[in-house]
Amino acid sequence: MRVLVAAFLAVSGLVLATSAPAFACKCQAADIDQQAERADAVFLATVEEVSEVGSRFEYSLTATRAYKGVVDRTTTVRSNQATAACGLGNLEVGSDYLFLVTGDAPPFAASTCGGSGPATTARINQVEKALGSGDAVNPPPPPAPTMTKVEESAPAPVSRLAAPGGALVLVGFLGLLVVGRLARR
Repeated sequence: MRVLVAAFLAVSGLVLATSAPAFACKCQAADIDQQAERADAVFLATVEEVSEVGSRFEYSLTATRAYKGVVDRTTTVRSNQATAACGLGNLEVGSDYLFLVTGDAPPFAASTCGGSGPATTARINQVEKALGSGDAVNPPPPPAPTMTKVEESAPAPVSRLAAPGGALVLVGFLGLLVVGRLARR
């Protein structure tokens, strides 16, 4: 009986040990040159906000340097929530990440297999070696000022502007006359 229980435990442990990697992210190891070649855009960005969209995370980003492709200063990237599905997971707000993404417009798609991850000095050096120093992603210029006319008519004549003041002077003078008469009584 003990042998049977021991055999059962050994087999069940073997099944559990071999089934765990089936849920892990499986992608072929690639160097930065291959990952950059596959990516539509490569850029450095700071995570501003993380939100859930179905089974994915959507990251609102502020891009600071673009190595490949065209990226706006504010952009979005989506990735699987589960790291077992090669997703980036819940990225830390305020941290810098290097994104190697696919897609031609936001929200771009990113995964750990594509090379996206924390912006370490070593990783940035690898990207710069493969793609060059990149270009700074500057904020868009402010809109050009425009002149808006408040009123289409000509300004009011001086007599019309002076009339209220004249009326106040007249009322004040009449008030003095009344007070002066009351004082004589």
